[in-house]
Amino acid sequence: VVFLTSRMMLAEGESIEALIEMESNAGRAVGELASAKVDAVAYCCTVSGALRGIEADRQFCQELEDQWGTPITSTMLAVAEALQHLGLKKIVVTTPYPDSHHVAERAYLEEAGITALTMQGMGLETAEGFAAVPPQEIFDFAMNAWKDYSGEADGLFISCMNHDGMAVAQALEDEIGKPVVTSHSATLWSVLSQAGETGPLYGYGRLLAEPRVDRRKNATPAAHGA
Repeated sequence: VVFLTSRMMLAEGESIEALIEMESNAGRAVGELASAKVDAVAYCCTVSGALRGIEADRQFCQELEDQWGTPITSTMLAVAEALQHLGLKKIVVTTPYPDSHHVAERAYLEEAGITALTMQGMGLETAEGFAAVPPQEIFDFAMNAWKDYSGEADGLFISCMNHDGMAVAQALEDEIGKPVVTSHSATLWSVLSQAGETGPLYGYGRLLAEPRVDRRKNATPAAHGA
C-alpha cells in the first residue's frame, strides 16, 4: 500500500476559526491526490468534521467525491462507522484538546447513536502540542479517564489525527479488555476498505485486526461456501 499526502494550511493555534478556514483548501488538496489516480482519499482532521455535523460531513465528502471521482471519507465519518461496526454505544473519549473542541464532537457522536460517557481533554491548544504528547502519557491519561467508567463503557476512543493514540491502542485494549479506537485507526480502517485492501493489520487494536469489507464501488461480493 502506498500513501500519498497533500497538506492543508492550518493557521497557528488550531482555533475553531482556523479549522473552518483550513477547509477552504480541501478541493485543491483532493485534486492533487486525485491527479495521482489514488484509490481513496481521507480528510484527516477530527474536529473539522465534528464542526460540520454528521449529515453535512457526509455531504461535504460526497461533493468532493463527485468533483474528483475519487472515494472520500473524513476522520469523523470513519470514527462513527468504526464505533458502530464494533457495536460501541457508550464510550470514554480522551483528546488532547481544550474543552471548547468537545461540544461539536460530542454532538456528532450523539447523531451517530453513540454516547460519550465522559470526554476528557489535555487542554492543549496547538497542533505542535497535540503531536508532542508521548505515547506513554496518552496511555496513562486514557487509563485515568477509563477507571471511573469501566463498568459502563463499551470501549474507548482516542481523538485527534495529530496525536499518537494508535501507538498505544493495542496495549490499552489488552489492559481494559474492551475495544480501543483512535482517529488514526478508524481513518485507516475506512480508507483501506474503500481502496479494497481487506487484510488484517495486527498490533493496533481489534478494529484493524479483523478482515475488512471491500468497499470499492466495483467490488464483487465475496463468495460463501455451501
